[in-house]
Amino acid sequence: MTEESILVVCAANVCRSPLAELLLQRGLGSSAGITVTSGGVRATAGDTICTEVAHLHGDEAWRESADAHRAREVTAEMIEHASIVLAASRDIRGELVRLAPRSRDWMFTIKEAAHLGEGFPSAAEDRVVEYVAHLDRARSRAVPLAAPDDLGSRLRRVFSGRAPSDPTSIADRHGSRGHRDTIAEVERAVETIVAQLGGPARRSS
Repeated sequence: MTEESILVVCAANVCRSPLAELLLQRGLGSSAGITVTSGGVRATAGDTICTEVAHLHGDEAWRESADAHRAREVTAEMIEHASIVLAASRDIRGELVRLAPRSRDWMFTIKEAAHLGEGFPSAAEDRVVEYVAHLDRARSRAVPLAAPDDLGSRLRRVFSGRAPSDPTSIADRHGSRGHRDTIAEVERAVETIVAQLGGPARRSS
């Protein structure tokens, strides 16, 4: 078995990506032989994890991991050495493609991976490498994720000035009333990915 790694990336590396990192570490477990790290495309080095993520679980292991987290800016080298890169949103993925274009084939948004990973045979020896191949094949033939878009919703967006939501992305609502919704979206998508990779998610209070 080769050394495999997952890199999760968001903007500041204080909420979405470290949350996904901690959840993947917890769900896959140390015996999986998969390293999980995170970074941000506009991170301020040394920033701590957001308070709500830090207090999401009350067990000592979660608190220690959350307290130890320090934001770091993602580099092309980090991307190129990852087995898979999971971006919080499609615009973040676009920035990563521009930073490391040769690695675009193993870049997906978190929600995109959860959607495309259905049916993955998790018994594969090099799980992450095989998972990427499965996602890439599914991406080439899948109908894109789409948000409901009838005439009424289009007209409401025109008159409200709001852009349509992207179903492949998890919005950055850090510090807003929608912050808990962002956390819940990350939790659901990561739980699906963990199940696809064959690591039973472990819940705690």
